[in-house]
Amino acid sequence: MKKTILLFTLLIALVFTSKAQFSENFNAVADAGMPTGWTLFNVDGLTVNSATSVNWVTNAWVCYAKAGLAITSKCAWSTSWYASAGTSNDWMWTPAITVPNTNPVLSYLVAAQDPSYPDGYELRISTTAPTSANLMSSTVLLTATSAETTATTKYISLAAYAGQTVYIAWRNNSVDMFLLAVDDVSVQSTPNNNAAMVSINNPAIFASGSQSITGTMKNVGFNNITSYDVTYKIDGGSASATYSVTGVNIALGATGTFTHNVPYTFPTGAHTIQVTIGNVNGSVDPVLTDNVISKSVSVASQMNPKVCLIEGFSASTCAPCASWNATFNPWAVTNDANMNFIKYQVNWPGTGDPYYIAQAGDRVTYYGVSGVPDMYHDGTVQTLSTAALDASVAAAVAEKSPFTISGTPSYVGTTVTVPVTINPYVTAAGLTVQVVICEVLTTGNVGTNGETSWHHVMMQMLDASAGTTVSFTDGTPYTHTFTKNMSATFVEHMTDLIAVVFIQDNTTKKVYQSKTLQIPLGIGENSIGDVKIYPNPATDNVTIVNAINSDIALYDMYGKLIMSDNKISNSYLLNVSDLAKGTYILKITDGDKTYSRKITVMN
Repeated sequence: MKKTILLFTLLIALVFTSKAQFSENFNAVADAGMPTGWTLFNVDGLTVNSATSVNWVTNAWVCYAKAGLAITSKCAWSTSWYASAGTSNDWMWTPAITVPNTNPVLSYLVAAQDPSYPDGYELRISTTAPTSANLMSSTVLLTATSAETTATTKYISLAAYAGQTVYIAWRNNSVDMFLLAVDDVSVQSTPNNNAAMVSINNPAIFASGSQSITGTMKNVGFNNITSYDVTYKIDGGSASATYSVTGVNIALGATGTFTHNVPYTFPTGAHTIQVTIGNVNGSVDPVLTDNVISKSVSVASQMNPKVCLIEGFSASTCAPCASWNATFNPWAVTNDANMNFIKYQVNWPGTGDPYYIAQAGDRVTYYGVSGVPDMYHDGTVQTLSTAALDASVAAAVAEKSPFTISGTPSYVGTTVTVPVTINPYVTAAGLTVQVVICEVLTTGNVGTNGETSWHHVMMQMLDASAGTTVSFTDGTPYTHTFTKNMSATFVEHMTDLIAVVFIQDNTTKKVYQSKTLQIPLGIGENSIGDVKIYPNPATDNVTIVNAINSDIALYDMYGKLIMSDNKISNSYLLNVSDLAKGTYILKITDGDKTYSRKITVMN
């Protein structure tokens, strides 16, 4: 009798899981088109900004497959970035759908492309065919002020419409945002109690010792989930004790997190964690294929202090960039010892920054940057506030790193040499080493936004923007020497360069360690030709010899002029006794020649 009941339960589950009433993945649709039977309404009548990266969105919604975007398969896209800012009112309606009588659920994949400019939308439903006159008579199923910025499957109960014929719409109603995508639309009957594993949340690299196994699951069944069981295996071994999660109430489409109550003690090395969930609401989960998930991890023998990497995207033709840099630059000077940072100058808006190079464009594509100013900390999008920056710096310090980086770069003439040594305390394959040459202060890339100086501007990525892929072995140092002739770059002064080295996982974008390597002055360290500058560092006076009749100017690291003098004497004393401790830029101008030198004040 029990076998008969179990067989009946499984048959019912198979009926539920295979009964898709309607589905559309857009794969067969021609570029710029829509599936047969779908209806569009471009109510706003606004003109897409043809000079931007969204100029291919030529209707309310269009179907394309675009590499590098949040959804790379062919899907439906809409924009709210217009030639003149305005409110989008763009509708996309399905054809008529007969809603199943039992446990009907709508599911779809959605994503807003840019975390800094996330489009929102309304999900609507109507029992009558849509026309331009009855659009607002439809019923709102969901209002999202901003869509998720990673592709996310949404689940909506259609129980109120069971057995009826309906039309479903996505309405982009955003103001001056960017791109919104919808894919994998489905209406089907759904099992009562069904859970799916989403992720194992333990980091990919962590220190040896006791670790609690933690993860995220999602309710993909019709009923709210109030209980479920979790077990795990390490390296294919025996299953752990069962951990029963109770006292939860997870609605359809919502997620829940768990931490197994029996930790595992990990030895150093590579391991595989496998997590299984089941017994949802005390019943057999009818879809077992999504109940198990695995993750490869590397366990480090030692963890070291970590320094946060801030990567910024900016342009001298971008007015908001000027406003943000006025806040960021002072913060960066104050936090110089606590973080490393790089600025990539981009070629938009308009003609963009004069110091743009293709490698900056590669980095824009790498992160999916669509507007400036934009920032990332250790590979994760950065909220543009000093409080958020402080939190990012603190998080890196708390996290620690299984790597240390060292090296002493140098230059001769216009050729920079950067010998890098990385000591790994973990075995990890396929990570990327990046070496970025930056100029600490530039003034030659003036555009239209009022800024006159820029900081830590990327001049070249060595050997290329893709970096160097390295497989690390615990205890075996990695060494490599990077070189580059900078004569064809935008470098203003070879005396003002730094090398920022970092280790990144290209799959997750996570940065595991970073280091700024100062590039000492070249041959004749404290001289420019016959000009000599000493002492450096200094506390009272800096002596400048053999620069007679030259003009000098001293700037702080914000680019603010601190003091200047014209037609100086042959042995000139520059009084720095009243200056705050820090680094300054001394510029010496002799006719049409300008030299720069970093001066360190130790007061």
